[in-house]
Amino acid sequence: MVQGSDMNPLELKKVQDSIRQCLGRKVKLTLKVLVKVETKGDKTENRVLAFASCRLFVLTAKVPTRVDQHFHYLDIQGIESRRPNQLCLTVCDRVYTYYTTHEENSSHEVDTMVLSLSTALKNIFPAVPLTHIIRKVDIQPSKRMLQLEELERATLGGTRDMGPCGGFSTQYMCMCDYHALPYREEVAWDVDTIYLSHDTRELYLHDFDYLEQKDLIPIISALEYNTWFRKLRCSHSKLSHEAIERILHVVSKSLSIEELYLDNIGAKAEFANKLSLALLSNSNIPLQKLDISHNPLEDKGAVHISNPIGRQAKGLSHLNLSHCGLTGKGVNMLAHSLSVNKYMCQTLTFLSLGGNSLRDDINNLYNFLAQPNALKTLDLSATECAIDAVFGALLRGCTSSLSHLNLSRNSFGSKKTREMLPSFKQYFTSTLALKSLTLSHCKLPADALKNVLLGLACNENISEVELDLSSNQLGGTGAQILESCIHGVRCLSALDISDNGLESQLGPVVDAISKNKSIKKLDLGRNLINIKSKHVYPVVESIVKMIQEEDCVLESLSINDSRLKTDLHNLLNALGSNHCLRNLDISGNYMGDSGARLLAKALQINSKLQYISYDRNNVTLQGYSDIAYALQSNYSVKFMPFPVHDCMLCMKTAPERTENLMRRIQDTLFRNVSPMKYSNGQAFRLQQGFLLSSTQQQVDRLVLQTGEVVRTLRRSGMEYGGSNSLQWAEGLISDADNSKQLISHLHDVVLRRDEAGNPIETKLHQISSDLHAVITNYLQDTVESMVRSAQDKCPNVLSEEKVVDDVRAACMAKSQLSSQLVETAIVEQAGSVILNKVNEVNLAIASTVSDRVIDEVVDSLSKTCKNLQSGEGHRKRASTGTEMGSRERGSSESSSRSERSDTVSQGDDTTSQKSDPSPLATPQLASKRKSLHGRKLRPQSVVESLDSVSELPSSCGQLQHLGKARPRRVKTRAPTRPMGRADLVEEDHDISEGVDTFFRPGSSTPTTPLISPDSENSLICSPRLLKYGSTSSVESSPHTGGARTGSERGSIESLTRSDSLARSESDVTRDSPRPRTKSRDTEEEDEEEEEEQSTCIEEKSRSVSSLIGKLANEAVLKRSPDMSARKASTSSNISSIDDKSRCDEDSKEDSPPRKMAGLPKFGMGIGGNILAEMKMMQEKRTSVLNKVGTDLEDDRDREEGRKENPSGGLLAGVRLRSTGLADSLKSPTNGFPRGSGGSKSPNFNRDSCIDTTGEYESGDGGEEDGPSSAPVRSVREMAAHLARGSVGEESTGAGGDFSGR
Repeated sequence: MVQGSDMNPLELKKVQDSIRQCLGRKVKLTLKVLVKVETKGDKTENRVLAFASCRLFVLTAKVPTRVDQHFHYLDIQGIESRRPNQLCLTVCDRVYTYYTTHEENSSHEVDTMVLSLSTALKNIFPAVPLTHIIRKVDIQPSKRMLQLEELERATLGGTRDMGPCGGFSTQYMCMCDYHALPYREEVAWDVDTIYLSHDTRELYLHDFDYLEQKDLIPIISALEYNTWFRKLRCSHSKLSHEAIERILHVVSKSLSIEELYLDNIGAKAEFANKLSLALLSNSNIPLQKLDISHNPLEDKGAVHISNPIGRQAKGLSHLNLSHCGLTGKGVNMLAHSLSVNKYMCQTLTFLSLGGNSLRDDINNLYNFLAQPNALKTLDLSATECAIDAVFGALLRGCTSSLSHLNLSRNSFGSKKTREMLPSFKQYFTSTLALKSLTLSHCKLPADALKNVLLGLACNENISEVELDLSSNQLGGTGAQILESCIHGVRCLSALDISDNGLESQLGPVVDAISKNKSIKKLDLGRNLINIKSKHVYPVVESIVKMIQEEDCVLESLSINDSRLKTDLHNLLNALGSNHCLRNLDISGNYMGDSGARLLAKALQINSKLQYISYDRNNVTLQGYSDIAYALQSNYSVKFMPFPVHDCMLCMKTAPERTENLMRRIQDTLFRNVSPMKYSNGQAFRLQQGFLLSSTQQQVDRLVLQTGEVVRTLRRSGMEYGGSNSLQWAEGLISDADNSKQLISHLHDVVLRRDEAGNPIETKLHQISSDLHAVITNYLQDTVESMVRSAQDKCPNVLSEEKVVDDVRAACMAKSQLSSQLVETAIVEQAGSVILNKVNEVNLAIASTVSDRVIDEVVDSLSKTCKNLQSGEGHRKRASTGTEMGSRERGSSESSSRSERSDTVSQGDDTTSQKSDPSPLATPQLASKRKSLHGRKLRPQSVVESLDSVSELPSSCGQLQHLGKARPRRVKTRAPTRPMGRADLVEEDHDISEGVDTFFRPGSSTPTTPLISPDSENSLICSPRLLKYGSTSSVESSPHTGGARTGSERGSIESLTRSDSLARSESDVTRDSPRPRTKSRDTEEEDEEEEEEQSTCIEEKSRSVSSLIGKLANEAVLKRSPDMSARKASTSSNISSIDDKSRCDEDSKEDSPPRKMAGLPKFGMGIGGNILAEMKMMQEKRTSVLNKVGTDLEDDRDREEGRKENPSGGLLAGVRLRSTGLADSLKSPTNGFPRGSGGSKSPNFNRDSCIDTTGEYESGDGGEEDGPSSAPVRSVREMAAHLARGSVGEESTGAGGDFSGR
């Protein structure tokens, strides 16, 4: 109804209907007043002021009505009323004056409008005074203001319920209307439910990053006058300009923000300037923590932000400006502000300036640190400052409270002064609160390391210190210092010496650490990457020895990224019986499935390990299967990080099996997690959020409707003796207000009972003490029974009482069970399950009571309101209110009918609201009360609905392999496998065929593989050729006239075929690329086995030399029986050498091939000088190699003419092809063409075997008289001569007098 109107009822009704049609049904008006507005001159016009929940509408008083102007309550800057009938509103620096239509001396209507405006703001911001929202409120005389305050308290009923999280939903709705942005129900649900259940006071914008940037504006703005949230976090979010402006506005208005986190939002120096102005404008903000790190503020921004820091009224406790691009200039300004503010030395506990370049002079920072302060955490990492200079200031002002010091990635002193300052060591000696010291990546000098350890060792005031010395390149010198000092540093609880290149020196360091019984956490990772394999075993043994000691206190061990491979097996085997380790990190060691199997075996019996990190170990599905099976019997491991790297490889081969194994592992770990006792407060707050968000609108609507009816009946005086009905209705309104907070009061009831002493916990403690006494008696009786049984079985040994008493005392010491263990098992584990279930029952009871009371309130209010409106209540209220209440609660049928009718009315109202939308309307929460299941379901987000993906097509085309039809590359190389022909075996070949290419360096198909320094299939390293040498050394017996047996012929044919295969393999080796990287074991053993390798090469050279030497001297030895006998003895010696060489080769066949740097000369054994001499002469005569073919042809003609016996040639045993005459031969001289001389002596024509040059041929070319009488004609004769000489030397050395003639 429009107040202050002189219109007749018909016109008034038309105006009201027109206002409703103009604003829409969604806008709920609390007050409509007819006022006059001054126009041009002295003229006035009528207007209607309509007060909504958060907006004021000025409408025309004509039909049809239109909106003249409207503005939000937050836009009102001032309220003035200097006259009783005058109201002046200042909106956006513009003044609007309104006059009432009644008498000038009556201020009732103006006071009503002011009261309505104040009440609306109080409903939105209940904990903020009106004068803080509207800066100027001037009402004359002052007694009117006092009356307004009394009326406001009477209207709101004293302390008003603010709703979940300080009424955030209402404030968010108001801000959506203020910014003309849509209202998101999921935002209100998240805050009213999730935030309330966790009782968190921090609003994190990351929870709403799925929304657009513009939708974040009302969320941020809702914090302006919200007193629930104390923290605002916008970390790692790229905010828009509008969002940043709203944050600054919140800082300038808020009365509750204590912590502000704006790290990594892309802010620059301009933002720092605006933030400083906002902080200076709001002197009431209780800011304690400020984090603007990872923003490019630079020195200019630091200068701006230092201004409010120096003027902060109560100081700061947390300041983070790391990675802001500051230099010494900006840090000096900041440190000066900290020194000027007298509160900072008492309040600042956290200061981080890491990642800034402070290489310049920073004396102001040193001065601040030098004065007594309350700093607990100081971070100067990566600031390029001199570490030893910092400790001079720390010694004077930071010894009493500083607990966490981070100086990593800094240099140590200057290049000019290499001596350590005495303050460096003195600080560690005198500090009283140090808990964590980080000196990683500092290239710590030996003196500095020694001073740190000795200083901490001398300090008896601190304990549980964590020392990080990783990545300092300590090396051998640092290892010696650690070995000598670490055992005496008793204040350490954690030590990190990873990535220091300790390698083989790590073993003694571990032994020294094992003597320190205060270190519980140890990190040794990345120290064994370049270590030699022979030094790994002692290091691992030291670690195993350390963790197997009975008095070991180590709880956490990390040897990650050490690439131990199979060397890790010893440690894994030691885990089964380990009783100290709780956490183990073995990632990055490539232990494979074998290591996983050992780990699984250890887990089956280990009962102490709780955390294991095992990624990057080349574990396959078999290894994970073993681990999953082992965890079925392990109940202590609670956390194993998901092995991402190894699982990615497994997913490529068998995704389903990998998923099943990982699920089995995770399910087992979930089973092992011990039960935890949850606070019942969280469950109560969660349930309270569900109830409040769904019932508040429903109850408020009914309360408002019933209150209007009651006030209307009282004004009209239509009581008809029904005053009891009105009192009953007012009582219901009071109950409705109390019912909204009923579950909170029920929670308080439970808390009060728990504070007085929970009988369940008391009984559990009593049970635990009784159980401990029972266990103790049981163990004592068990000891006595075992001792008696031992006496019965071994009466002679245990006949003495002293021995029995010693055994009994030792058993009693072992049988002690801690009472704390029993109490933990009963009270914390079993008790947690019981108490959690009890809390769930309490919650269910409270929810039942609250739901039932609220249902009765809604039902009673609906009935009462309808009865009063229909007039039936006046006739039915002849009896007392209590009787009526009992009849109403007793009639279930009427209750159901009224509930149905109420539902229908709600549906009609909802339909009417939907049919008449308004652009100026404020969105409302759903008024219909949902079920419990519906209340726990989060409303679907608009953004989530937009992100939904349509269905994919059900069928797709046939997939084809794109590279299947690709043409194959044409082969450009001959096949590596030799292709034998049967007809070649039957043909006759001259024994000298192919010998000319044997010594030719340019030959593409050498008879034997060419030896190169980098060849892996060289003559020396090839076990095949060594075996061939021993096979070809078999000589015919002199008793058979030089004829070969069948086995000997088979050996020769085998040599021929094997030699062809060796040549083909040599060609393949040269054609195919060989890897140039060596294995780790080969590289490590190069230096150690250099002498052994040299010896092996000499032995192999001796074997090969013996092969050629024996073949060269075959004819010489056949000349006399004496030579045959001596040859037999020599062959036995050579055979023994060959057998030794073959054994060496067989023992090293599995080892990786080595890359040879060079070969020694062949000088060991028979004929050792032949190849060397021939090679030297062949290299000197490369200019006449073209004559080789001609000389060979001439020699063949002479051989046919002379018909000499070619069977005793120099290299008769080294043949690549069979002659085809082996089966028909009976003696070495039968079947071969003879020379013109027809001599049958064992002497042979050397020209028929080798003819590489013709320079040394004699002129006559006649027959030879003997090996010594004829001059040397060619290289062949020289080779034979040298061979005879070598044989003679060997024979002479063996005891004979053979000289070669």
